[in-house]
This record gives sequence, C-alpha cells and structure tokens, in this order.
Amino acid sequence: MKNHTPEPFTRKPSSHGYSSEELQEAQALSLGCVPAGPNAEAFVSAVAERIRPLIARKTTTAKQTPSRDRDKGKQKRVTETGIILAGLMRRGLRGKWQSVNEGHSGWFWQKERKLPFGHAAFWTKVNALKELGFVDYVPGKSWLTVWGVWQGEEARLRPSEALLSLAESFGCTKDTAASDWFLQMPSPVPPEPVPVLIGPFSDGGTSPTQPVPDSLHSYMARLSKAIAEHSFAGCAAPVLQMRFIGNLTLHGRIYAKGADNYQTMRKEYRRLITIDGEAVTEVDISASFLSIALIRSGCDLPDTDPYALPGLDMEKHRQAVKHWFVITFGAGKPCSKWPPKTDQNIRNSITASEIKRAALAHYPFLGQLHAVVLEDVMASVPDSDRSKAVGQYLTCLEAQIMRRAIEYVIKDGGIALPLHDALLVPVSWSEKARKAIERASTERLGRALRVTVG
Repeated sequence: MKNHTPEPFTRKPSSHGYSSEELQEAQALSLGCVPAGPNAEAFVSAVAERIRPLIARKTTTAKQTPSRDRDKGKQKRVTETGIILAGLMRRGLRGKWQSVNEGHSGWFWQKERKLPFGHAAFWTKVNALKELGFVDYVPGKSWLTVWGVWQGEEARLRPSEALLSLAESFGCTKDTAASDWFLQMPSPVPPEPVPVLIGPFSDGGTSPTQPVPDSLHSYMARLSKAIAEHSFAGCAAPVLQMRFIGNLTLHGRIYAKGADNYQTMRKEYRRLITIDGEAVTEVDISASFLSIALIRSGCDLPDTDPYALPGLDMEKHRQAVKHWFVITFGAGKPCSKWPPKTDQNIRNSITASEIKRAALAHYPFLGQLHAVVLEDVMASVPDSDRSKAVGQYLTCLEAQIMRRAIEYVIKDGGIALPLHDALLVPVSWSEKARKAIERASTERLGRALRVTVG
C-alpha cells in the first residue's frame, strides 16, 4: 500500500513555516481538562470576554437596544473556553502541537468519546482565538501512519506567543502548569480491537504476514482484565496495545490509547494520578538501553551511574550524554554530530563528537554496536532498515522484561502499568515492582538490571 503523508506538514517549501517533524509528533488535544485555581480562572475569563464579540449571534432586529445585551451565554462560553484553553496549555506551554479533526465525522468527535461539547462549539471558539492571534494553526489532511491507521483532517493547534504572554501576566507559567490545568473528565477510550499489532519495518512498507502467537493475545487479555478491577483518577482508564515492527523480535512495547492516557503526560501531571485512591510512583530501569547493551556485550554493569564518562563534567553534561546514547542506539552507530532538532541548550553545551570520543574510550563495544543484535534477528531485517535494528532489538528485550515483571505484580494481586522502561504502580507496590523487574531481567539477561523508585 502506498504511504500517504500529511501534505501540509511535509511539503517543501511548506505553506506554514513550522517544523514538519514537530507537527507530525502532535498528540490529540484533551478536552477533559479544566482551569484550577484563581490565576487560571481569571486568565480564562479574560480570554472568554475577548472572544465574546467574535462569536456573538448576529441579529438583524432593528429594535435591539443595548439593554438587551445581557450575555446570557456567558457561563457556557467561559466553561467551554476554559476546557479548550486547559487542553491547549497542558502541553502547549512547552511549544508542543496538538491535533484535532476539522471534519465533524472524524474519530475525535465520535459520540463514544463523551466530549463535553461538540464540533461546532469547539471550532467557533478556536476560530475566534485564531482571529485574535491566540493560537498557531496548521490545517490538516488525510494521511496514513506507519501503523496503517488513517488520520483524517487533523489540524494542528498550539498556544501562540501572544496567548502564552497573556497567561504569564495572570501568573500561569510552565512552573505552575500542574496546578493550573487539571484533568478532571478524561475521555473514555473504546476497547482496542487489535490488542497486538505487527507493523511494517518502515514507512510505506508492506504489512508483515507473521501471525501473532496466542500467548501474546492471552497476555493482553489478562492485563486488560486486571486493569478493569481497579479505578483510576487523573487519567483515562487504560486501554493498551502491544506493537511490534516487522516481526516479534523488534520493538514490542505496550502503548496506552486515547487523548488522556497516562503515558503521554508529562511527569508533573502523571504524579497526580491515583489508582484506587492511592498515589502512584514510577519504578524505572536505570539507563535501560545502555545497561541491556552492556550485558548483551558481555560487560559488567558499572557500580555508579552508567552514563558517567571519564573526562566529562557529568554534573554539567549528563543530560547531553544521555541524549547522545538515545541517538546512538536509535541510529545503530555512535553519534558524531547533533541532529538539527537537538535541544539548543545541549548543542551549545558540548559537541556530539566530544561525547563520542569519551564514550568509545569507556565502552569500546559501542564501536561494533550491531553485534548486540542476534545474527538471525539482524538477518530478518531488510538492508534498508538494519541501521535501526539495534534500537528496536533493545526495545524488544526491555519490553519482554517489563511484560514479565507486570505479570509477577498482577499474580501477587497488584497492578502495574507499562511505561516503556518503567512501571507505574501505587506507592505501596513500589518495592514489589522493583523486585519483579530485577527477577524478570535476571531471567531474560542472566543478570539483574539496576532499578530505581520515584
């Protein structure tokens, strides 16, 4: 099947001037958030008043007098404007785009999602915000994702600099976001009809014919049943899908579906989630890919921070080093030059080549990174995709460990939600989750990975 990419986001020269990569990384806008606290509420009221003349009904009645201008719809306008702004600000404060179907028949507006208002009310207010210069906007087009899912007419929206400046004047900033914008009414997510998906190796590739084992379907059924036995606040009740790329030896992570899922939230919002009324915490594998790659290469895990490289100021450069390893494992070879979208603070602090020299001296196996992947696994990957096989294979090993750890927690009567290289669990289950990951990694790799809590 031919791959269709979103023309407005990839056309060169583009008609909008925004980053195509950032536009394609947009997540669905949440309409389940509300303003919380006096600052956020005052900001919303100010914006709602500014859009009032732009959305007011036009009348041709000659007898209309100023006394009739009673603004009967004020409360509804303020409430709906608040929900829209809360959704935009949650991620938009950091410049992130969000997606919304422009057509009323798109998935976003399905009745099953139980949104607080409909397509017409939303776009009437968003168009007013656009007219005031309060939102950046790029129109959408129909396109097909790498997973074979059609995304129809998803426009991209984010708060403009003018809106962010106005919000800041009311005291609503990045630092106060978690208390300003609260997820109160997450949109329900319909059951996932395809709980395990094997996608193509690359964009435009044909879908694999490898069947999904019954064991994986059974695993997802057990996980879904366990989730149904618990109550969640601060996120949508999790609906999950396991995804592989090309075959069952690559990728394999479990993803949460829906606009209000726990995985795509920033940490400050995820900390507000409760399971059965109990606060949650994250139980993480320390330096997951690097640690797994070290074990696969026959190396010992360091007693200290695996990202610590001799000769570098780790207090100053740790974030850059961590990012360098992410790029390196994703590309299947040591990174020599920062990609264009690398954060400017990282680019300014140290060159990729400096980290490469230090990393290769400390971890010589990085020079032959493809050796981390089993030969039969690498042979199953098309030549054009082999550079990505290292990262996808490490992802698969990590996912196998986390799936086994989740199973152990569930068998003990608890619940653990997959968070890629971490588990999200009630605080009272953090120690059992830590031991479950250590046990699962020992079984899969022969040695226990280092695990941190919180």
